[in-house]
Amino acid sequence: MITLKNVSFEVEGHNILNDINMELKGGKVYGLLGPNGAGKTTLFKALLDIIEYKGEVFKGDANVIIGKLIEYPSFYPNLTCVENLKLHASYADMECNDSIVNHLLEVVGLPDAKHKKFKELSMGMKQRLGVAKALMGNPNLLLLDEPTNGLDPMGMKDMRNLIEQDLKDNQRTIVISSHNLNEVSLVTDTFLFMRNGKKILEIDNKEDIYMLGSVQQIPENTIIKQDITLLKDSKDNLYFILSEINFNKLKTTNDFVYSDVEKLTLENLYIRLMSTDLIEVKSYV
Repeated sequence: MITLKNVSFEVEGHNILNDINMELKGGKVYGLLGPNGAGKTTLFKALLDIIEYKGEVFKGDANVIIGKLIEYPSFYPNLTCVENLKLHASYADMECNDSIVNHLLEVVGLPDAKHKKFKELSMGMKQRLGVAKALMGNPNLLLLDEPTNGLDPMGMKDMRNLIEQDLKDNQRTIVISSHNLNEVSLVTDTFLFMRNGKKILEIDNKEDIYMLGSVQQIPENTIIKQDITLLKDSKDNLYFILSEINFNKLKTTNDFVYSDVEKLTLENLYIRLMSTDLIEVKSYV
C-alpha cells in the first residue's frame, strides 16, 4: 500500500498540490481524473520522489519498484525497440537480456516489431513500447500518464486490453491519468478526481449512473453511513453521492432526508465536480 499524507507542492507561491491524502492499494487500478493543471502529473512526480514536496509518502514495502509512462514516451529514434529497451536498462542499472526484452515485447504486443527503429513505429506501437519500458524491473507501482493519448480507436482498445489482461496484477498498483473518461472507466476500480491541486473525490467505479443530491439529515445507522459519500461546498452545504442501486435502497430509510436529487453519468459528474467547489468530506456531521 502507498499512503500519501498532507502532500503539497508549490511553485512561486502557487499551490500545484494542496494537502493530498490518499491510499493506493495493491491489486487495484486507479483512474486519476481532472483537467489540465489539476496536478495529476505533479502527483506522479511526487510519487517518483523527483520534486521537493511537503508532507509524506509512505511506501509500505521498502522494495517498491515504480514503473512510469509520463507524457510522451522518450526513445532514440534511430535505435530499434530492442536496442532502446536494453539502453534504458543499462541507464537504470537493471538486469536485462534477450529473454527479458523478448518477454516484455511479447507482453505489450510488439514481438514482430523488435528490430524496427522507433521512428518507424506507429503512435500506438510507440505507446506500447513506452509501457514495455515502464514494466522493466517488474514494478509493483505503475504510473501511466495519458497512455491512450494520440491513439485511434483500435489503439485505445489495444491499450485497454493490455492493461486489463497483462498489466493488472494482485501485487501491483496501477494509477492511470487520463482525459478520456469512457476509456479509463472500462479498466478502473476506483476514480480519484482532482481539481486545482486537491483531491476532491474518491469513489468506486461500480455503476454507470451516480445520484447527487442535497442532504438535510443523515441516517444514524453506521452500516448505512458507510455507503454514503458526502461532499460540501464553500458555504458548508452538504451533498451526497451514491450509486443508483444504493440510492434506491437508502431512499426508503426514514432518517435519510434529502432533496434536489440529480441522476448523473460519469461525464456529467466530472463536469459538475470541475465547475463547482464541491469537495469530499470524511466525517459525518
